[in-house]
Amino acid sequence: MRIKKYAAAFLAATTVLGSLAACGDSQTGADPTQAPATEAPKPTEEAKPTEGPKATPIPDRDLGGMEIIIGDHWSPETPAEPTNAQEEATAKYREEIFAKYNFRMQSKTVAGWGEMTDTCVNSITAGEPAAQLFELDYRFVAKPMANGLFYDLATLDELDFSEDKWSVAVKNLMTKGNSIYGMRAQKAEPRGGVVWNKRLFEEAGLDPDLPYDLQASGEWTWSKFEELCAKLTRDTNADGVTDIYATVSQGAATMTILVASSGADYFAKDANGNLVNNMGSKEVLDAINFAVDLYNKGYEMPQPADSQWDYFIPAFQEGKAAMQFNEEYVLQPTNIYGDDMEDVCGFVMPPKPDGAASYHSYVCDNITIIPSCYDAETAGNIAFAYNVYTMATPGYDDPDAWKEMYYNHFEEERGVDETIVMFNDGVSTHFLAQTLVPQDLGPDLLWQYPFANVTPADQVAAIKDSWDAILAEVNQ
Repeated sequence: MRIKKYAAAFLAATTVLGSLAACGDSQTGADPTQAPATEAPKPTEEAKPTEGPKATPIPDRDLGGMEIIIGDHWSPETPAEPTNAQEEATAKYREEIFAKYNFRMQSKTVAGWGEMTDTCVNSITAGEPAAQLFELDYRFVAKPMANGLFYDLATLDELDFSEDKWSVAVKNLMTKGNSIYGMRAQKAEPRGGVVWNKRLFEEAGLDPDLPYDLQASGEWTWSKFEELCAKLTRDTNADGVTDIYATVSQGAATMTILVASSGADYFAKDANGNLVNNMGSKEVLDAINFAVDLYNKGYEMPQPADSQWDYFIPAFQEGKAAMQFNEEYVLQPTNIYGDDMEDVCGFVMPPKPDGAASYHSYVCDNITIIPSCYDAETAGNIAFAYNVYTMATPGYDDPDAWKEMYYNHFEEERGVDETIVMFNDGVSTHFLAQTLVPQDLGPDLLWQYPFANVTPADQVAAIKDSWDAILAEVNQ
């Protein structure tokens, strides 16, 4: 039986009334719904109020009874009652700010996941946005942003993105020149790293916590990773055939996580915030070549004949490989390596290139935008309301409170206190710029792994002109 630490969820669902509004008219009526709490396990003990940093004083403002919708694709129709002291405190706090500043705010489903982009684009273009703020999947922001449908948040005095609550990674992704077109009022979701099977480390004569120790000491490097691969790749019955591989991963994930580990990306931003082709950079090519080299040395489990594209999932579940390049969410309860996998797993940042000063990876999250069709006064009022709505509940503003829901994902606290902390420091991680490009990089580059018939450098050169043209169109 696997033992996990269950802690109280800290995000609250709040019952509020609200309405849709057209640009310039924010007071038409609508049925109430509610923003759900981020999904978390039932707490085993009640969250206790803690002393935290004092909130930045907010000036008085009368919003004139504005009813503001945060449009998303997941909020339930039936509001949920608070289930613990923290949720009750949050509900009470929000009622207080609604009364103090004379507004209402709620999250509401305005479209399904697949229809969200069309709903956002069409309603803003018509001057009647379906919500005053939209929460968009990061894969859907490129075209609306390029077409000028998002308000420039950098022009609004009501938002101070130097405050700790704002995701630095989202701000950086949504910055173009001196403009900022999207925000996130919480930590971005951690993504690419290395998952490992502790039992297989022990069977290979290695400390099962070795990746944590190497990460902590700064020695978790590409060369150390390859050294471990040599020890973890084993022929257990001496028949000349590898029985346990060091790694089994999706090739595109391996490449992308290793590219991110050098602080690089397939696309970069120039001084004006325009995307430029970075696939031919030394950092990117070194990362891809390292991935291919691991495969050619026999450390990576090859795809079995006649297997499905996701063969790497059952292979890792069944203990056929000791490590995998993947994202943090796979360890969450009910996910693919959660409670259904008997072996205990750990999670670390990807190893860094030899000589690099720090670890790097990537994150992702939904992105909140304000429609560009609002005038400056209305946009400022929406931003003011969102800012106070997303402030931490007094008494529950411990700066480490975000850790609680992650403790349930790991067998021990080190995965949170050491690894996820780095994902959230605003320095070690970034959004992949390729998320801003509508075209799929997969066929041209990512799916070429392990580059059996062409070198990575030759493939990058072959697709350079076509991708330069794609980026030029995106930058218009």
